[in-house]
Amino acid sequence: MSDAKIDPVLLEVLWNRLISIVNEQAAALVHASFTTVVREAGDLSAGVFDAEGNMLAQAVTGTPGHINTMANCVRDFVAAHPIDSLAPGDSLLTNNPWISSGHLHDIIVVTPVFYRGRGIGWFANTCHAMDIGGRTLGADAREVF
Repeated sequence: MSDAKIDPVLLEVLWNRLISIVNEQAAALVHASFTTVVREAGDLSAGVFDAEGNMLAQAVTGTPGHINTMANCVRDFVAAHPIDSLAPGDSLLTNNPWISSGHLHDIIVVTPVFYRGRGIGWFANTCHAMDIGGRTLGADAREVF
């Protein structure tokens, strides 16, 4: 830790900006969602993370279970796919219940953020999909990707 003083007014301005960014991220997911459980029930989460996968801010909407498991999933993705191994335009996606929310219907998307060619952080979101395809009803699905 540094002994540098941080201007409390600047800190509050930056914090509010960060919260507004993740709230907009969640709102975009709700507006673009095809699944009613996301649009109507808010079964989602959205957050921004530093390059090491530590959560910096989360949207005020969403479900606590998704937010906590999304944070763990981002750390697992960072360990398996370091930000330096990815490029702009890459995204990581899973519904693996062993590293995400615990059931197959929650899909987590993690996207690296680059600034001047260097990976500086991650955006992630989780949403519940009623049925993601396959030969059986969603509740009986066994595929993990």
